Amino acid sequence: MRMRLLLLLLSGLLSQFSAQNIILKNVNIIPVNHEITIPGCNVFIRDGKIEKITPFPYVKEPGRRAKKKEPTAGYTMIDCEGGFLMPGMADMHAHFPEKEDALKLQDFLKLELASGVTFVRSMRGEKKQLAVRDSVSKGLKKNAPELIVSFVLNQSDSIIGRDSLQKLISYAKNSGFDFIKYLGGMKEKTFADLVELCKMNRFPIAGHAYDNSLQRTMDAGFYSVEHYQPVLKASKLNPDHFRKQLDTLKAKKIGICPTLSFYKIYGFPFKEEELLNRNGMNYVSSKVKKEWQKQYNEDLNAAKENFKTDFESKYQIPSKKNLESFYPVLKSCADAGVLLLLSPDECVFNVPGFAMYEEMMLYKEAGLTNYQILRSATLNAAKCLQDNSWGSVEIGKKANLVLLEANPLEDLSNIKKVKAVILHGRYMLQSDLVKPTK
Repeated sequence: MRMRLLLLLLSGLLSQFSAQNIILKNVNIIPVNHEITIPGCNVFIRDGKIEKITPFPYVKEPGRRAKKKEPTAGYTMIDCEGGFLMPGMADMHAHFPEKEDALKLQDFLKLELASGVTFVRSMRGEKKQLAVRDSVSKGLKKNAPELIVSFVLNQSDSIIGRDSLQKLISYAKNSGFDFIKYLGGMKEKTFADLVELCKMNRFPIAGHAYDNSLQRTMDAGFYSVEHYQPVLKASKLNPDHFRKQLDTLKAKKIGICPTLSFYKIYGFPFKEEELLNRNGMNYVSSKVKKEWQKQYNEDLNAAKENFKTDFESKYQIPSKKNLESFYPVLKSCADAGVLLLLSPDECVFNVPGFAMYEEMMLYKEAGLTNYQILRSATLNAAKCLQDNSWGSVEIGKKANLVLLEANPLEDLSNIKKVKAVILHGRYMLQSDLVKPTK
């Protein structure tokens, strides 16, 4: 008991010491809770939270006078030189690499963080991920974003009864998983039991739409719906009813995570040189690049073999049209105030974290404004998870932030110009997290 108490106290101290008390001097703020840029600020960060925000000139520095003195003793001053500060991004549909993958877990987490992602939702959760999540939250693991972890239900319900479901949910909740991920495959009675038991146990559920039906999934109380197909189907099924569904999605704060980049890549429209030039590929090892090239070519050849001479007419063209038909639907979701989430999903040439930009550009192609896209990558995720502690740059919020060299509200490609990431108030240069590969 005494040793356990000592370890708890030690982890608490380590958590405190991992945060820096810093002042981000001369920075422009993109708060995201409003579509504005606040110029010329100093952001005071204490114990991992935003303590206060003051106008830039009015900080007392050694040897200088200020019109309004602000005490700076105990802080480290960091000159941001007019950079742009926004909330850290949230990758809301991430899959951790498998043990046999060339890309290893530590590299995956560093890439996410270095790109400006400070929050990751693991949609292929495993028990060992819980230890990673807890180490990050305690400040013991520094080069990784904050995490929440899903408990993934088996797609087959042939041996699952109500009692078995209750045991699974109790196990998931007691083990510390954050929510249930529904993959699919359940019969109606089993699914109804799952929904009822999740409500009884007050355990969140998210994932694939039941029977590809947006309405059934909304009625079941999912807090987010993954992938774009059920939303597209609902919009085509009954356009008038779909407009009412958008109102319901907004009112219930249900997130929609389309994961378009995955489907774009597997529509096979790209030449290999284009894939090798996607955002973040310069930080990926040659071993990973070779594995991705091999897998991509195997998948491409398998698709060609399956469709023979009809590959272009029956696969490539329909894939492109199907994705593009979703664009106006995506725009209508954003304009209706639905909590759009953002993630490229896991696949070859989607570099962890850095492919958030590739997903953003697809949202841009769909007609969303830069502000709508930035909000999808930040504040919408926090609102979907009903967590008011992050997602915007405000006093009292977590200091999980990203410092950019230019304003992404003016040009979305500036999201790629990451200078530093702040996690739990700890300032990290991107160049210290990742290095370009040869």
